[in-house]
Amino acid sequence: MNSIEQLAERVILDAVRNNATDIHFLPRKHDTLIQLRIGNKLIPKFTLPRQECDRLISHFKFTASMDIGERRRPQSGAFTYEVNQQTIGLRLSTLPACNSESLVIRLLPQQQQVPLHQLSLFPSMTKKLIELLKLSNGLIIFTGPTGNGT
Repeated sequence: MNSIEQLAERVILDAVRNNATDIHFLPRKHDTLIQLRIGNKLIPKFTLPRQECDRLISHFKFTASMDIGERRRPQSGAFTYEVNQQTIGLRLSTLPACNSESLVIRLLPQQQQVPLHQLSLFPSMTKKLIELLKLSNGLIIFTGPTGNGT
């Protein structure tokens, strides 16, 4: 296993150990900040040199069957990962950033159901959605990526 694969595994294992729902890669001028979303708060974990993080993001994109050469358009992808005999679904989203790209990885444990309020960045909107779902009539339209394009 090469160093980028080991780093990717360490990042995922750290997120799982901390019960994070998301891993955020935020490019900055000279480095990239890695943050975990734990309980609706972004917790800074560590920074990586820009080049090393670009390689790490490319590794994640390749694993999720995304176009590693495309950095100027948003992309989404997915793959599963095995951690301590537990399958974790990983959903990836990239966005262009100044001379780089940002990446967010959503961690979805497959053996347990994650409550809806933990998946949402906006708890008040989640509450409103649940209220709307209880109505006997109406239409709710969702937009956004729905799969990895295969």
